[in-house]
Order: sequence, then structure tokens, then C-alpha cells
Amino acid sequence: MAQYLDIISLVFLVVTITVGFLKKMNIGLLAIGASIILGRIAGISDSSIYAGFDAKLFTQLVGVTYLFGVAQVNGTLELVAKKTVSLVGDKTYLVPFILWILGGFLTAIGPGNISMGALMTVVAITIAVSTGQNPIFYALVVKAGTNGFAMSPITPAGIVGANLGSASGYDPATFSMPVFYNLILWGFVCFILFTILFRKSIKKGEGTLDRASLGKLNKEQWITIVAMGIMVAMVLGFNIDVGLASFFMAALLSFIGICDEKAALAKVPWGTLMLICGVGVLMNIVNQLGGITLLTTALLSIMTESTSGAIIAGASSLLSFVSSTTGVVMPTMIPTLGGIVTEFGGNVEFVELLSCVMTGSFSAAFSPASTGGGLILAAVASTSGNKISDAEQNKIFGQLFMAGIGVSVLNVFLAWIGLYSFIG
Repeated sequence: MAQYLDIISLVFLVVTITVGFLKKMNIGLLAIGASIILGRIAGISDSSIYAGFDAKLFTQLVGVTYLFGVAQVNGTLELVAKKTVSLVGDKTYLVPFILWILGGFLTAIGPGNISMGALMTVVAITIAVSTGQNPIFYALVVKAGTNGFAMSPITPAGIVGANLGSASGYDPATFSMPVFYNLILWGFVCFILFTILFRKSIKKGEGTLDRASLGKLNKEQWITIVAMGIMVAMVLGFNIDVGLASFFMAALLSFIGICDEKAALAKVPWGTLMLICGVGVLMNIVNQLGGITLLTTALLSIMTESTSGAIIAGASSLLSFVSSTTGVVMPTMIPTLGGIVTEFGGNVEFVELLSCVMTGSFSAAFSPASTGGGLILAAVASTSGNKISDAEQNKIFGQLFMAGIGVSVLNVFLAWIGLYSFIG
């Protein structure tokens, strides 16, 4: 059996993801359970299994999401978003771009695309409904922004990418920012695409967001904004670990009573964190048993230097349709990239392939089968008072599903022509 452990490990990985998707269970928890069984089959010790749980990554993600949970609970992020959008006045044709850039900026400064995607989707749909605009268009635009800026070095996805890239032998200082820029480029392409597709539904000059009715930022919210700025300065200016900096500022805010500590902790996506770290445990064993090498070899057998980016982008999209980007796609695909770069003699760069992984995965995230697309569908139903008809719900489901497929196909083409190879 020993000679087939690489194949067995990949089978465990595929079965775990499939069962989690079909049973709608947390794949991370399943992965830890599968790791125990696979470890016993392969004779791997419990301590080696534990080694796959990245405590540093877990702490970083908790710290960042907890700090920005404070900003959500006391209403800082939502009010800042609405006030920014209100600045355009009656120039409502500018609102989609404002939503795109605002969603991206708020994502990039720390909270990431998961929490900001949830918050900004609700904000965008609320604004669309209150101003008589198309809520699906606004939601897709803001999702393109939050996903497009998701690989900032201090966001959860950026942290996961840096850790996985480092484990593959690459210095995050050489690839983090180029990949971030490529994702922004992808997000802007999505913005242009959605604007073209929904151009007939844009109502120019109709409906404005009343700035006066929004009220002013209170003392607690201003302090929260200052705290977030200090956290970013600590990370970028003084090279302090983002998790530690976030915990420090969040603890300080809790100590001075800026918000309800329990409510802020409830905003931490514990299920997502277990998904990311749980899959990491299984992937560590799969790597030990040669499964990653086998997967890399399989990918190399169907790709050439010119098609490598497109195949990586397509495979990432397909995997993302049924699983999480940070929890499954990244830990599955990124470890294969080093071998591909080596095979093609460095002519295919790690930055390009990592960009293809991320853009491919985020392209499928518009689908209602994903968290992002599903949230859009739920938010539309919520803002309509849950009075949306089955026919309308099915129509929106179809629009979102086609958005996921369409953007994924477009992204494969962009990867094929080498769009993500220019920044590196």
C-alpha cells in the first residue's frame, strides 16, 4: 500500500471536499477527521498531524477579523461607506464606481473580502433599492471591488497567500504586492464588464442618498477609525505582525469601552477560520505523502508554457464553484505552482500563476453556489422584505450563476493571453 499513498491522499482530499459540499458541512472539520484516518493508514504520528495546524495563521486571522468586527458592531464601516457614496449628490452614475473603489479600499486596509463582502453587499443593495437602481448590478460591482482588493498583505486572503507562498519557497516580499496589483486589474475588468452588461438598467440622475439623514460620526466611531489607521501604520511602517497589531488595537478599544466585546467576537467568522486551518492540516499530510507532487505532475501533463496560466485559472474556478477560496482553493493549488515554475525554467513566473489561482477562484465567487453569490441573493430577498417571488428569485439565481461562469471564462482568456505576466 505504501507505493499508493500519494494517490490515496488525493482521494481523501477529493472525497472530503465533495462530502462537505454535498452535505453542506464545514470542510475544515471534515478535513481534520480525515487527517486522523489518513494519518493512521500512513503511520503518521499525532504530533505530525498537529503540525499542520498553523497557529500563527489562525492568530493573525482572528486578530484582523476581531478588530474589524469592532468597527462593524459600532457602525463605523457602514456609516463611512454610506457617507462616501452620498458625496456624489445627484451624479448617481458615479455611484457604481464609488462602491467599487470604496469596497476595495475598506477590504484592503484589513478586514478582507469575506467580512467586507458581506457588509458592502448589504450596503450596496440597500442604496440601490433606496435610489431606484438595479440591486444586482450594484451588488456585483461591489463584489468585484472587495474581491479585487482582497490580496492586500494585511487581509486574511493576503496573509494565507503569503504563508502558502513562503512554504513553497518564495519570499512574500517579492510576490505579495504584484499579485495584489493583478487582482485590482482583474477587479477593474469585472467592473467594466458589469457596467457594459447592465448599462440599460442604469437610471441616470434618479434617486440620491440623503447625506443629512445619515448623521455624523460619533466619538466612538472616530476613535475606531484612528485605531484602524494606527494598526495599518504598525504593520506597514514598523513591520509588526498584523495579527499582533490587530489584537493590540482591538484590546485597547475593548478596554476603553468603544463597543460590546462579545458582539465584536461574534463577528469573527469562526467557521471560516476552522475551514482554512482544518484544510491546512489535511493538506500538510497530503504533501508529506506525495499527493501535491502527484497533482503537480498531472497538471503538467496537460499544459504547456503558453497554456499553464489558463489551465491554472480554469482549474481554480472549477474548484471554487464548490468550495472556499481561502479554505480550499488556495491550499490546494498554490503548493503545485513551484513545480510548474521549475518545469518551465522560470519562464512562467510564480506571480503570474498565483494571480491566475486567485482571479480564477474569485471569478467563480459570483455564483450563487458560492458564499459571495449566495449572500447577494439573500440580501436582495432581505431588502425586499422577503416578498420576492419564486420566479424573481430564480431569475436572480440565473443571473448570478451566469456571472460566475462568464467571468470565469473571460478570466481564462485573460490568463491565456498573459495579462497577469506584465506585473512581477
